[in-house]
Amino acid sequence: MVSASGAFRRWVARWVRRGAAPLLDRTPPPVLVRVLPVVRKLRAIQISAAALGLVRAEVTAGSTLLVFGVGHDSRTWELINRHGETAFVEDVPEWLDRSLRESPDRAAHLVSYGTTVESSLDYSDASQIPMPPLPDSISSRRWDVVVVDGPRGDLPGTPGRASSIALAERLVADGGLVLVDDYERPLETHVCAIVFGRPADEVVDPSRPVGVYRCSRRKEGGM
Repeated sequence: MVSASGAFRRWVARWVRRGAAPLLDRTPPPVLVRVLPVVRKLRAIQISAAALGLVRAEVTAGSTLLVFGVGHDSRTWELINRHGETAFVEDVPEWLDRSLRESPDRAAHLVSYGTTVESSLDYSDASQIPMPPLPDSISSRRWDVVVVDGPRGDLPGTPGRASSIALAERLVADGGLVLVDDYERPLETHVCAIVFGRPADEVVDPSRPVGVYRCSRRKEGGM
Protein backbone atom coordinates (compact mmCIF):
# COMPACT_ATOMS: atom_id res chain seq x y z
CA MET A 1 0.00 0.00 0.00
CA VAL A 2 1.34 3.41 -0.93
CA SER A 3 1.71 5.82 1.98
CA ALA A 4 0.23 9.31 1.81
CA SER A 5 3.71 10.84 2.07
CA GLY A 6 4.99 8.66 -0.77
CA ALA A 7 2.07 9.57 -3.00
CA PHE A 8 2.61 13.24 -2.21
CA ARG A 9 6.31 13.05 -3.09
CA ARG A 10 5.48 11.43 -6.43
CA TRP A 11 2.86 14.11 -7.12
CA VAL A 12 5.41 16.82 -6.38
CA ALA A 13 7.98 15.14 -8.63
CA ARG A 14 5.49 14.96 -11.51
CA TRP A 15 4.53 18.60 -11.00
CA VAL A 16 8.18 19.67 -11.01
CA ARG A 17 8.89 17.68 -14.18
CA ARG A 18 5.88 19.15 -15.99
CA GLY A 19 6.92 22.64 -14.99
CA ALA A 20 10.52 22.05 -15.99
CA ALA A 21 9.78 20.64 -19.45
CA PRO A 22 9.20 24.04 -21.15
CA LEU A 23 12.34 25.38 -19.50
CA LEU A 24 14.40 22.44 -20.74
CA ASP A 25 13.00 22.93 -24.24
CA ARG A 26 14.20 26.55 -24.25
CA THR A 27 17.63 25.86 -22.75
CA PRO A 28 20.49 25.90 -25.29
CA PRO A 29 21.78 22.37 -26.06
CA PRO A 30 25.40 23.17 -25.05
CA VAL A 31 24.11 23.99 -21.57
CA LEU A 32 21.93 20.89 -21.31
CA VAL A 33 24.72 18.48 -22.20
CA ARG A 34 26.76 19.89 -19.32
CA VAL A 35 24.03 19.08 -16.78
CA LEU A 36 22.90 15.63 -17.91
CA PRO A 37 22.21 14.35 -14.35
CA VAL A 38 19.75 17.24 -13.87
CA VAL A 39 18.17 16.62 -17.27
CA ARG A 40 17.84 12.93 -16.39
CA LYS A 41 15.95 13.72 -13.18
CA LEU A 42 13.65 16.31 -14.73
CA ARG A 43 12.79 14.13 -17.73
CA ALA A 44 12.29 11.01 -15.56
CA ILE A 45 14.93 9.06 -17.52
CA GLN A 46 15.65 5.60 -16.13
CA ILE A 47 19.03 4.78 -17.68
CA SER A 48 21.87 6.04 -15.52
CA ALA A 49 23.48 9.45 -15.81
CA ALA A 50 26.83 7.65 -16.09
CA ALA A 51 25.63 5.93 -19.28
CA LEU A 52 24.42 9.23 -20.71
CA GLY A 53 27.79 10.79 -19.92
CA LEU A 54 29.69 7.89 -21.47
CA VAL A 55 27.81 8.23 -24.76
CA ARG A 56 28.27 11.99 -24.68
CA ALA A 57 32.04 11.48 -24.41
CA GLU A 58 32.00 8.95 -27.25
CA VAL A 59 30.06 10.76 -29.96
CA THR A 60 31.55 13.39 -32.24
CA ALA A 61 30.32 15.30 -35.27
CA GLY A 62 28.80 12.81 -37.70
CA SER A 63 28.45 9.95 -35.18
CA THR A 64 25.61 7.48 -35.57
CA LEU A 65 23.60 6.39 -32.52
CA LEU A 66 21.04 3.56 -32.49
CA VAL A 67 18.76 3.12 -29.47
CA PHE A 68 16.56 0.09 -28.84
CA GLY A 69 13.51 1.55 -27.09
CA VAL A 70 11.81 4.94 -27.15
CA GLY A 71 10.71 6.80 -24.05
CA HIS A 72 11.36 9.80 -21.85
CA ASP A 73 15.03 9.66 -22.79
CA SER A 74 14.63 9.87 -26.59
CA ARG A 75 14.96 13.64 -26.76
CA THR A 76 18.05 13.47 -24.56
CA TRP A 77 19.77 10.92 -26.82
CA GLU A 78 19.11 13.24 -29.75
CA LEU A 79 20.51 16.14 -27.75
CA ILE A 80 23.69 14.24 -26.87
CA ASN A 81 24.22 13.27 -30.53
CA ARG A 82 22.89 16.53 -31.97
CA HIS A 83 25.82 16.77 -34.41
CA GLY A 84 25.23 13.24 -35.70
CA GLU A 85 22.37 10.90 -36.65
CA THR A 86 20.17 9.12 -34.10
CA ALA A 87 17.56 6.41 -34.73
CA PHE A 88 15.27 4.33 -32.52
CA VAL A 89 13.71 0.86 -32.66
CA GLU A 90 10.54 0.22 -30.64
CA ASP A 91 8.16 -2.75 -30.34
CA VAL A 92 5.17 -1.11 -28.61
CA PRO A 93 3.00 0.82 -31.10
CA GLU A 94 1.59 3.13 -28.41
CA TRP A 95 5.06 4.20 -27.30
CA LEU A 96 6.13 4.73 -30.89
CA ASP A 97 3.06 6.86 -31.61
CA ARG A 98 3.66 8.91 -28.48
CA SER A 99 7.29 9.43 -29.43
CA LEU A 100 6.41 10.56 -32.96
CA ARG A 101 3.78 12.96 -31.63
CA GLU A 102 6.50 14.51 -29.47
CA SER A 103 8.88 14.73 -32.44
CA PRO A 104 7.33 13.96 -35.86
CA ASP A 105 10.72 14.01 -37.58
CA ARG A 106 12.23 11.45 -35.22
CA ALA A 107 13.75 8.41 -36.95
CA ALA A 108 11.80 5.80 -34.96
CA HIS A 109 10.78 2.41 -36.36
CA LEU A 110 8.42 -0.33 -35.23
CA VAL A 111 9.71 -3.89 -34.86
CA SER A 112 8.17 -7.14 -33.61
CA TYR A 113 10.18 -9.56 -31.47
CA GLY A 114 9.60 -13.31 -31.39
CA THR A 115 11.17 -13.95 -27.99
CA THR A 116 10.20 -14.01 -24.33
CA VAL A 117 12.30 -13.65 -21.21
CA GLU A 118 11.37 -17.18 -20.17
CA SER A 119 12.41 -18.83 -23.44
CA SER A 120 15.52 -16.69 -23.95
CA LEU A 121 17.24 -18.09 -20.88
CA ASP A 122 17.50 -21.42 -22.76
CA TYR A 123 19.66 -20.04 -25.56
CA SER A 124 23.18 -21.44 -25.50
CA ASP A 125 24.48 -19.90 -28.72
CA ALA A 126 23.89 -16.59 -30.49
CA SER A 127 22.76 -18.42 -33.64
CA GLN A 128 19.65 -19.62 -31.78
CA ILE A 129 18.36 -16.09 -31.19
CA PRO A 130 15.70 -15.08 -33.74
CA MET A 131 16.35 -11.81 -35.56
CA PRO A 132 13.35 -9.63 -36.40
CA PRO A 133 13.31 -7.81 -39.75
CA LEU A 134 14.55 -4.23 -39.58
CA PRO A 135 14.11 -1.38 -42.05
CA ASP A 136 16.99 -0.94 -44.49
CA SER A 137 17.80 2.43 -42.96
CA ILE A 138 18.78 0.54 -39.78
CA SER A 139 20.17 -2.77 -41.06
CA SER A 140 22.18 -1.52 -44.02
CA ARG A 141 24.73 0.44 -42.00
CA ARG A 142 26.95 0.20 -38.94
CA TRP A 143 26.37 2.35 -35.88
CA ASP A 144 29.05 4.02 -33.78
CA VAL A 145 27.07 3.61 -30.56
CA VAL A 146 24.20 1.20 -29.86
CA VAL A 147 22.13 1.49 -26.67
CA VAL A 148 20.02 -1.52 -25.66
CA ASP A 149 17.27 -0.17 -23.43
CA GLY A 150 14.41 -2.21 -24.84
CA PRO A 151 12.24 -4.10 -25.29
CA ARG A 152 10.66 -4.76 -21.92
CA GLY A 153 12.29 -7.59 -20.02
CA ASP A 154 11.11 -7.52 -16.40
CA LEU A 155 8.50 -10.34 -16.57
CA PRO A 156 8.67 -13.90 -17.98
CA GLY A 157 6.19 -13.22 -20.77
CA THR A 158 7.69 -9.94 -21.97
CA PRO A 159 9.96 -10.03 -25.05
CA GLY A 160 13.24 -9.55 -23.23
CA ARG A 161 16.38 -8.26 -24.89
CA ALA A 162 17.94 -11.35 -26.44
CA SER A 163 17.23 -10.15 -30.00
CA SER A 164 18.15 -6.52 -29.40
CA ILE A 165 21.46 -7.51 -27.78
CA ALA A 166 22.28 -9.83 -30.69
CA LEU A 167 21.29 -7.12 -33.18
CA ALA A 168 23.44 -4.58 -31.34
CA GLU A 169 26.49 -6.83 -31.76
CA ARG A 170 25.76 -7.24 -35.47
CA LEU A 171 25.04 -3.59 -36.18
CA VAL A 172 27.75 -1.84 -34.18
CA ALA A 173 30.62 -0.37 -36.18
CA ASP A 174 34.18 -1.61 -35.92
CA GLY A 175 35.54 -0.02 -32.76
CA GLY A 176 32.04 1.05 -31.73
CA LEU A 177 30.33 0.95 -28.36
CA VAL A 178 27.37 -1.13 -27.14
CA LEU A 179 25.62 -0.28 -23.87
CA VAL A 180 23.18 -2.75 -22.28
CA ASP A 181 20.91 -1.35 -19.58
CA ASP A 182 19.73 -3.54 -16.66
CA TYR A 183 22.90 -5.59 -17.12
CA GLU A 184 22.51 -7.16 -13.69
CA ARG A 185 19.39 -9.10 -14.70
CA PRO A 186 19.90 -12.81 -15.48
CA LEU A 187 18.75 -12.55 -19.10
CA GLU A 188 20.94 -9.58 -19.99
CA THR A 189 23.99 -11.15 -18.35
CA HIS A 190 23.40 -14.54 -19.98
CA VAL A 191 22.68 -13.28 -23.49
CA CYS A 192 25.58 -10.82 -23.45
CA ALA A 193 27.90 -13.68 -22.49
CA ILE A 194 26.87 -15.84 -25.46
CA VAL A 195 26.65 -12.94 -27.94
CA PHE A 196 29.88 -11.12 -27.07
CA GLY A 197 31.72 -14.14 -25.69
CA ARG A 198 32.96 -12.30 -22.61
CA PRO A 199 31.80 -10.26 -19.64
CA ALA A 200 31.23 -6.55 -20.14
CA ASP A 201 34.40 -4.53 -20.63
CA GLU A 202 33.03 -2.10 -18.07
CA VAL A 203 29.94 -1.82 -15.86
CA VAL A 204 28.96 1.74 -15.08
CA ASP A 205 26.84 2.84 -12.12
CA PRO A 206 26.45 -0.05 -9.64
CA SER A 207 23.07 1.36 -8.56
CA ARG A 208 21.71 1.02 -12.11
CA PRO A 209 24.20 -1.27 -13.91
CA VAL A 210 24.87 -0.71 -17.60
CA GLY A 211 27.18 -3.18 -19.35
CA VAL A 212 29.59 -1.58 -21.81
CA TYR A 213 31.23 -3.43 -24.71
CA ARG A 214 33.86 -1.99 -27.03
CA CYS A 215 33.55 -3.96 -30.22
CA SER A 216 36.09 -4.87 -32.86
CA ARG A 217 35.03 -6.77 -35.95
CA ARG A 218 36.49 -10.19 -36.63
CA LYS A 219 38.45 -10.22 -39.87
CA GLU A 220 36.84 -13.49 -40.85
CA GLY A 221 33.26 -14.50 -40.29
CA GLY A 222 32.12 -11.13 -38.94
CA MET A 223 29.72 -8.72 -40.52
